[in-house]
Amino acid sequence: MAVAHVPTSGTWYGATLKEWIFTTDHKKIGMLYFITSLVFFIVAGLFGLIIRFEQSAPGIQLPSLFGQEGTDLYNYILTGHGAVMLLWWAVNVWMGGFANFLVPLMIGARDVAFPRLNAFSYWSFFGASLLVLLSLIPGNWIKMLWTGYAPYSMNDNAGPTSLYVLIVLLYSISSTGGSVNMITTIVSMRAKGIGWTKLNLFVHAVMAASLIQLFGVPALMGSVILLFTDKYLGTNFYNPMLGGDPLLYQHLLWFYSHPVVYVMILPAFGVFSEVISTMARKPIFGYISMALAIYAIAFVGFWTWVHHMFVSGVPDWLRVLFSYTTLFVGVPTGIKIFNWVATLHKASIRYNTPMLFTFGGILMFLIGGLTGIPNAMVSIDLGISDSLFIVGHFHYVLGMALTFGAFSGIYYWYPKVTGRMYSEGLGKLSFWLMLIGANIMFFFQMYMGMAEGMPRRYPDYPPIPEWVQLMQIQTVGALIMTVGILLSLINWIKSLKGPKAEENPWKSPSLEWSMTTTPIGPNNFKKFPVEVPEDWHPYAYFKGYHAHV
Repeated sequence: MAVAHVPTSGTWYGATLKEWIFTTDHKKIGMLYFITSLVFFIVAGLFGLIIRFEQSAPGIQLPSLFGQEGTDLYNYILTGHGAVMLLWWAVNVWMGGFANFLVPLMIGARDVAFPRLNAFSYWSFFGASLLVLLSLIPGNWIKMLWTGYAPYSMNDNAGPTSLYVLIVLLYSISSTGGSVNMITTIVSMRAKGIGWTKLNLFVHAVMAASLIQLFGVPALMGSVILLFTDKYLGTNFYNPMLGGDPLLYQHLLWFYSHPVVYVMILPAFGVFSEVISTMARKPIFGYISMALAIYAIAFVGFWTWVHHMFVSGVPDWLRVLFSYTTLFVGVPTGIKIFNWVATLHKASIRYNTPMLFTFGGILMFLIGGLTGIPNAMVSIDLGISDSLFIVGHFHYVLGMALTFGAFSGIYYWYPKVTGRMYSEGLGKLSFWLMLIGANIMFFFQMYMGMAEGMPRRYPDYPPIPEWVQLMQIQTVGALIMTVGILLSLINWIKSLKGPKAEENPWKSPSLEWSMTTTPIGPNNFKKFPVEVPEDWHPYAYFKGYHAHV
């Protein structure tokens, strides 16, 4: 087959403001998602620092504003921190940012399957983002916490339920459209010669995460629609005073909200695999088992949601069943960790910034995963379910594991996306500060919950000297971690004018590195359609692989 040559002059980001607004290019849309997610990551992070300020001493530190008490402000900030950090950062930095930018490049496609749907999905997400900013206005504070549990969320003091519902629906529309796009793109637009066993593990992770979104989001939409009809149209799905069942809301919410944990972490696992293989100069050990483990985690994830409800009055048989299914998730997860270690065995490892963040992400996930075992055991969970232990565990397994994964991915693909090299010194310093600060903060959270019985979500607590001291230690950890994050932000901005990057600085055989210019041209590939040699593989680190790079 004759290979068509496509123009590669210019860069992917060369466009006017109008072109950026109306673009259907997957790279630009991916970057729009990424920037939006990063902005809200900063906002949610500031909310987290305010929470730490409030809890650094007994009493209510936050002021009363516009006729609303400091406790109202605390509940609003706690709601915003949780919801925004999860949906705007943890989900969409992957499914909107990384997936959009990288998946077509990794499979040899010029764009996603439905470019206009892709643009529509982003602008739906952007609309939800504007409504989140609207909630900053006093009187629009959403104070129902990020779970939005009924019947409290129908109370007037919980804030504007209609605004909350509209935000969730716009987010759901965006997520559904994006999932359909990614699934169709991966299934139908792979270049000739790229079968399912030659896909990047990051692509497999995006595929699995998209399937979770496709099947899980309808439950989330259903939960908030019924909430809306209960509050504004007089239905009685959740109100126990009128014959409703608040547990129905919890079942619908967690049927989506626990599987979405794997939407957040599976792409991070994909990044870990890309970075480990590249920096170890070795093929991924047990590639097939790694791919199957990704889909196994996604499948089993739909059978674990009830462990969030062990203290909600569910039957004992349901507790036992979901205790076992929750523990079973550890099997495919263990396979992945074992295979990463096996890949690194006897390797000549490059300890650069992406690799350090990958190691940090795996460490944080291991700590979070191991501390999750008590949560799966009913007898232990009954005692720790609403303690600060859960907050520490959750931030280990998701908050920091996926953030370290995202930072690893940003540093890893930064040369390809920008055409510039970042500062290794700043990157490594950022890593160590984030690692030290995060462990100080979240270890002591788990300790306070397990050993001291400190409840979560409370703005105030008794003036027990040991509690005050431990809370202040957490605040110090949060400040150290914040400095580390700021150093990475400075690094990325400053390096936009840094030294030019090589065409393929990591010498990777993966398509996004080996068959594109640096930075990427507007048409993605040097030659199109893309055809790969029969012995090509994205992790083909064998003697003579340079022939295909």
